[in-house]
Amino acid sequence: MNQSNNINVLWPTFIGEFYNPDHENIKDNLLNYFNGYMKNNLSNRSGENYNLYESKYDLHTEGNKDFEKLIKFMANSFLAMSSEVNKKEVKKLNNPNFKVTILDSWFTNYKKGGHDLPHAHGNCSWCCVYYVQIGKDANSANGGTYFQKPTPLRTQSDFGSLYNKSLILSAKPQEGKLIIWPNYLMHGSHPYEGEKNRIVVSANALVSLSKNNEI
Repeated sequence: MNQSNNINVLWPTFIGEFYNPDHENIKDNLLNYFNGYMKNNLSNRSGENYNLYESKYDLHTEGNKDFEKLIKFMANSFLAMSSEVNKKEVKKLNNPNFKVTILDSWFTNYKKGGHDLPHAHGNCSWCCVYYVQIGKDANSANGGTYFQKPTPLRTQSDFGSLYNKSLILSAKPQEGKLIIWPNYLMHGSHPYEGEKNRIVVSANALVSLSKNNEI
């Protein structure tokens, strides 16, 4: 019997990075929209996080044209992410029709030193963060988003265990960059010590398949 060896990759954690080619065209209008929002909504949802302003979670329903452009970019990125990680299932379908539903969307304005504590989102398939404004001195440890390893800690340090060594991944922040990850992944943000406020947009989404298509 001739059989070939195989190594299966099970339960990987996917983190996508997408870049908005229209960022410079909408950035200033988004910042103006957010400034007006904060003036009209003095209370915010900062919770236990530090030195930041967080809007309500329904900005995609407010009708701002530039925010709608950003949401469209996010939706297309959510779909691209889902199509890639589920490509084996997509191949089984005949002209599949997908729907992206944005469940929540909000902006966060971090003052100097502001940050988010580790947390995860529920009731969605994908989460994201989009960098609207961040200073030139930003890096993965200064204003970056970090992700905690979902698998249990392993203290073994031999060569065979190197793949399981890192406990966190810190993503480099960049204006116009969108990062997408699965809902179960614990994440937070490093404090940003630059002079400009760090301003991001976040969203939660579901990607569903038309009833005419079945896997």
